[in-house]
Parts: sequence; C-alpha cells; structure tokens
Amino acid sequence: MKISSSRSIIESLLYENVEFIFGYPGGAVLHIYDEIFKSGIKHILVRHEQAAVHLADGYSRSSNKIGVVLVTSGPGYTNCITGISTSNFDNSSIVILCGQVIKKLISQNSFQELDNMNISSTIVKNFFSLNCYFNIQYLLSNSFKISKLKKGPVIIDFPKNLTNNDLKIRNKYPYLKKNFFKKYLINIIFNFKRPIFIIGGGIKNNFNKNIFDYFIKFIKIPFISSFMGLGGFNYKNLYYLGWLGMHGDACVNNIIHFSDFIICIGTRLDDRITNTNNLFSPYAKIIHIDNDKNSISKTIFCDKFYILDLINFIKKNIKKKNILLWWKFIIFLKKFFKKKYKNDFNFCKPQQIIELIFFLSKGKMFISTDVGQHQMFTAKYYNFNYKCFISSGGLGTMGFGFPASIGIKFANKNKKVLLITGEGSFQMMMQELSTCKQYKINIIIINLNNQSLGMVKQWQELNYNNRYSNSYINSLPNFNKLINSYKFYSFSFCNLKKFYYLFSKILFIDIFCFINVYINQKENVFPIQIFNKSMCEFISFFSIKKYDKKFNFSYL
Repeated sequence: MKISSSRSIIESLLYENVEFIFGYPGGAVLHIYDEIFKSGIKHILVRHEQAAVHLADGYSRSSNKIGVVLVTSGPGYTNCITGISTSNFDNSSIVILCGQVIKKLISQNSFQELDNMNISSTIVKNFFSLNCYFNIQYLLSNSFKISKLKKGPVIIDFPKNLTNNDLKIRNKYPYLKKNFFKKYLINIIFNFKRPIFIIGGGIKNNFNKNIFDYFIKFIKIPFISSFMGLGGFNYKNLYYLGWLGMHGDACVNNIIHFSDFIICIGTRLDDRITNTNNLFSPYAKIIHIDNDKNSISKTIFCDKFYILDLINFIKKNIKKKNILLWWKFIIFLKKFFKKKYKNDFNFCKPQQIIELIFFLSKGKMFISTDVGQHQMFTAKYYNFNYKCFISSGGLGTMGFGFPASIGIKFANKNKKVLLITGEGSFQMMMQELSTCKQYKINIIIINLNNQSLGMVKQWQELNYNNRYSNSYINSLPNFNKLINSYKFYSFSFCNLKKFYYLFSKILFIDIFCFINVYINQKENVFPIQIFNKSMCEFISFFSIKKYDKKFNFSYL
C-alpha cells in the first residue's frame, strides 16, 4: 500500500508509541499538521516553541518515554534552541521534527530558511536532514534509537516539498530496534579506607529503581548525589548522606574532600560539583562508570573508567572492607554541620515553606522548579522520591519549570504536580497559562516571591558590595488578577500559618492553583563555596580546611 510522505511520518510516530506531539504550526510543516488533523493523534499546542521543548523534556524525564516536538522552519526552530540546550545538558530523550524550506531554496537565503544543522551542532546528540522521502521511516526509527541510547535531543530537518501529501511511498514498518548496550565482563576489586559513591542524573535512566538500593545495602558504602541525581534513589536509604556542590550540604562537601576512593556513577563531575578542579578530592582515586563516553574525564581525570550501564556494573564482584572508622568520621561531620536556620512563624521563610510542603505532601508529588534561590532551597529542604524531581541543572534555564510541569502532568495524569518558582522565572514562560486553560491542566504553582532576582542579588551582596545592578524587579504584575483572568484560582500570603491552612486543603482538590508567597528578601542560600578554593571551604559555615593536615588518616 502506498501512502503520502507526511502520512508516513505519522505512521512512524504511532509505531514508536508516541502519545503526544508538542508543537506550534507554521508554513513549512502544514503538510504534517494536515495529517495530524486526519489521524487524530494528540497534538498539544503551546504558545511558544521553547515551551514545546520544555514540555517534551518534562514529559520524557517523568515517564521514561521520548518526548516529540514539531515546529516550523526559521524562527520556529531558533525559538527551540534554549530548550534543546537544556535537554542536552540534562540528558533528556526528545526528538524534534523541524520544518525546512523546499530543497531548491536551501542555501538561497530564502524566507524563513536557516542552516539549522550548524546552528545547533554543538547541542544535539544527532542531526538528520531529510534528502529523500524514501528515508523518512528509517530516519525516524534511527532518531528514536539514538535519543533513547544517548539520552539527549535528536533533530530531523524536513524540507517542505518532501512532506508533500502528493508524494506516495510504499508503507513499511521502521527498522526493528536493537539493544545497543554491550556487556563487559570485568571483575572490580576496590582497595580503600574512605570510599564514597557519587550518584548523578544518569541513574534516573536505569529501568529498575530498586537495584541501586539493593546494591548499596549489600556493599555498605555511603553515597552522595549531585544536584541532578536527586530523585534517582530512595532518599530514606540509610547510606545516603546528602548532595554536594556549590550550594550542597556542608558535611557532604567535607566528606568528598577527605575521601580516598570515589566511584562516580552517571555524573560528568561538572564545575558546580568540583569547584576548583586541581583541588578536588586531593586524597582520592576516582573510578567513573557511565554509558556515555563523552562524560568520562570531562573535567576531572579518572584513574579508571568503564563504559557500561548500572545493571552491568553492580553485577560484578566487589571486595568489602571494614570502614567503621570512616563511618565515625562521617557521623562527626553530619552532627557538626547540621542544617540550621532560625524559624519565623509570622513571616514566611523559604526553608520553612519547602519543609512544610514535604510534611503535608509526604513526598508523593512530582516537583518541578525553575532556576534560582527557590531551586536550591527546594533541593536542600525537600526529600524526593524516585524520579519526582525535575529541574534544569546543567544549563540553568529560567522559565523551564512551568512548561516542564505541564509536560509532567501529561505523562502522569493521575499524579499531583507542584511547581516551585520565583517571580523572575515565572514571567519568562507565563504565556503557557493559556495552554493549561485549553487542555485543562491542573497543577499547583508556588511562587516564592522576594521581588528580586534572588540568586543574582545574593552574588551582588557577596562579591559586589551590595551594588544591586538590575537585580530588583520594580514592575511586577498583580499575579492574582493575572491568574484570575484565565479563570484559575490564585492566593497571596506572607503568613506561614495561613499558607499551611490553604495548602493542606489544596492538596486534596484537583484544580489549577497559583499561590504567591511573599518571602524575606534578605534570606539567602547557604553554604556557598568560595571560588578557586577546595570543596571544604565555603561561606556561612565554619570551614575545617585549616585543620586539614591535623586529621590523622593513617588509621582511617
């Protein structure tokens, strides 16, 4: 049977079990949109192409499925660049179908024609440009395989004349998927006195969420996580110590500094984790396990590495050792650097808000955040269940949270989704309120409103003698009236008790609700590491760097 080339695209997507297409129409993809209209496949219309990619990103991360985006040529594709970059940094599996002008107009500087491949070559896992309509099914099938394997964005460029409904091609199923993982037969014997595991975002790609917990209970080695690793394991695990990095737990940053053996799983050890590369963990040998060779020794040299997935790694024989003294040192650090902040029950503190949210929800909600102080407060004071934390950690994209939370809701219709944002981030993508209204998306949004660009303001306080250059927002909208104009519920609070009462009720109602919480402008995120210093040197907490050489590690 012969079908049109644009119909072949839809058939290929259906074969890959695609449930939703997130996109925005335009001239170069109208043939495909015409087939979507005929097919009945679910298309979600966004109000900005960047939001389409963020929706697909949130959908993919929360469901283990591949998010699909459809946009037109020229500005339609360039509007996606920020979303593609975010997906690439955080290893989210998405496929972007992009329109292009007809073949004879390519390289003619024609209307809405851009060199999409060169524009995005450094931020995608792969880029395909359709040169013959007979290759449509192969390219789509191959793109899905690559996106699933490499965990990142894959782009397909479709010239408009090759998706013409008049072009008839023979229908055939796409090529069968193959298992790309190779099994490595290795036997790992670790020699250590002060070992630690670092878990990154790559662990969330593992299909068995309990397998790492079983492994840790067997080997009895403590582990910590990166920011992106949060939500990749059971936070109640007795061997979990916290997360490291620029705003990570003070005790964890000290533990990693004094360890002598580090096993990294699914993390690229970027600069927000290591602070100063040549001062990172001076006593340690580092082993790196990842299925992406490009993440190995990217910033920190690894003594050994293995290109394999987590399942293959944990099946190997590991020699256990007595590390009782190391555990005593860890317990000392945990008590010494216990989290502290002063309670204030009259005025809302962000730390209290986050802890209250966790207490009331019992960690059963999907949590999405934007980027800024609220993001760090959420990471520090909320305990995440498996895959329930979706945030932009690599690129740090303001505006990511709102569309991502919509994508999460599409993937998890019966689950509660909570967005924690700030007034600066929310305004970048607030046009997607219209998308929520059209598709009846019910999410809870908590806007921690300090009426400033909080993280920028904090840096200006610490490094620029309180010169607040363009970090205060003096023209904020009336959020209540804005939300109410879409016929959604909206509330504003500056009192913790009133917030507690409302949030405890909202949790049991399926509505869209925006809660604007005014928080103390002077509240900052601590600790914060000192630039060009070691992991155990930071602001706000007592640093034990000067006692470094006094610790006797001969017996540890």
